[in-house]
Amino acid sequence: MALDTRGVLAIIAGLLMIAALVAARTERRLLGTWIMMAAFGVASLYSILSIFWAQSNPSVLSPKLWITMASMAAAATVYYGYMGLWGEGIGE
Repeated sequence: MALDTRGVLAIIAGLLMIAALVAARTERRLLGTWIMMAAFGVASLYSILSIFWAQSNPSVLSPKLWITMASMAAAATVYYGYMGLWGEGIGE
C-alpha cells in the first residue's frame, strides 16, 4: 500500500504538532508556536487537496465540509503566526 500526497501531508502535520507540543513542554514555547504554525499550514494544504479529491472520489466528508476544515486550519495558521510575531509562546 503506497501513500499518496494527502497521506504524507497528514503524517507531516501530525509529527509537527507533536514536535510543537514537545517543544512547548521543554520551555521552548516560542519555538513550539512557530512549529505549530507550520503544522497547521501543512494541515491547510491537506484540507485543500481533500476538497478536490472529494469531488471525484468517495469521501466521508463532502467538499463543503472539507472547505470548512481548510478554513479552520488556515485560521489556526494565522493565529499561531501572530502569536509567534508577538513573541508569545504556547501556554504563556
